[in-house]
Amino acid sequence: MERIKVTSLGQIPEADISFGDLTVFVGEQASGKSILLQLIKLVLDSDDITQTLKKHGFDWHGKHEHFLSIYFGEGMEKIWDTASTKITVDNEAFLFDKVLSRKGRKKAESLFLIPAHRAMTLKDGWPRAFTDYAIGDPYVVKQFSEHLRLLLEMHSSYSEDVIFPQAGRMNKTIRDAIGADIFGGAQLKLDRSGLRKRIILDVEDSQLPFMVWSTGQREFVPLLMGLYRLLPSGGRKKKSGLNWVVIEEPEMGLHPQSISVLLIILFELLRRGYKVIVSTHSSQVPELIWAIQLLAKWNASPTHLLKLLDLNVTSFSTELTKTVFEEKTFKTYYLSRHNEVKNISTLDAEDSDEAVSDWGGLTLFSTKVADVLSEAMWRADL
Repeated sequence: MERIKVTSLGQIPEADISFGDLTVFVGEQASGKSILLQLIKLVLDSDDITQTLKKHGFDWHGKHEHFLSIYFGEGMEKIWDTASTKITVDNEAFLFDKVLSRKGRKKAESLFLIPAHRAMTLKDGWPRAFTDYAIGDPYVVKQFSEHLRLLLEMHSSYSEDVIFPQAGRMNKTIRDAIGADIFGGAQLKLDRSGLRKRIILDVEDSQLPFMVWSTGQREFVPLLMGLYRLLPSGGRKKKSGLNWVVIEEPEMGLHPQSISVLLIILFELLRRGYKVIVSTHSSQVPELIWAIQLLAKWNASPTHLLKLLDLNVTSFSTELTKTVFEEKTFKTYYLSRHNEVKNISTLDAEDSDEAVSDWGGLTLFSTKVADVLSEAMWRADL
């Protein structure tokens, strides 16, 4: 899939999205970002989704509204109008009726979506099963949680209790950055001492259960488990069959310094050959893209990215930044409430269109602060 066009889907009146290797969605709450991301998942993985739902006992009886409620979540029955909603993928119509009626051999999942609701996937420190959720909870949350549960069940069959850090899991540069900036040197472990397994943080031999972790740690641990699925050990670059990664609001609960670690992780996903889509409320993601675009325009060396990300010069970090700088493409889109989705990929701070110059509102407050202070300083001088 290279391009998707959307007409009249939920809050989205019109959207024309051409994907880069990294595609970023920004915009206010309730502007349709999550709906758009779930739609992309549905387009690419409709066979896997319908058959997974049937395997777990869900039946929509051939009715559009029932499927919309099961897939997008309760209350979302009216986001897709069979008369006005139109979806085109690479110039071919995406037909909802075919999704609901499709039968035959199951096609493997090709897009892995890490949802914004990821903290709710852990219950008492252990991932919830698909069927542990309410019927009206979004499919992508249930499926993500089920993937984590299976991953940790597999890990628990081994004698090793340390979940993070693990030698061979991710490059040491990334492991060290996560360990220092997100876990503060603590280890993530599997606790088998009680009547049921759970994940705990081990801080200097003190075992901290899920509910006393920091907000950022509760948000990041499910994301980390998702990365374990995407970044397999043993020399394999990618998870077999998966080509796309979607991460909703990866910055949730994290300090800006920790968000820099996420930027390195995004680079690693790109280096390994995934096409990545991110929705974000953090200015750091488009800021990094803007810096890359300017450095490329000035024919600068990709080693400048090492300084931006506080990475030491190693063979891994050099390859990482060089690959992203020289081989990857970037797109940024702004979703505003009740307006057409806008391509703001230039991120030009001098553009007359405020959606572009303010990066979809992410730098709007900083701009206002500068304007107000400049005016106050000018009046003080008078």
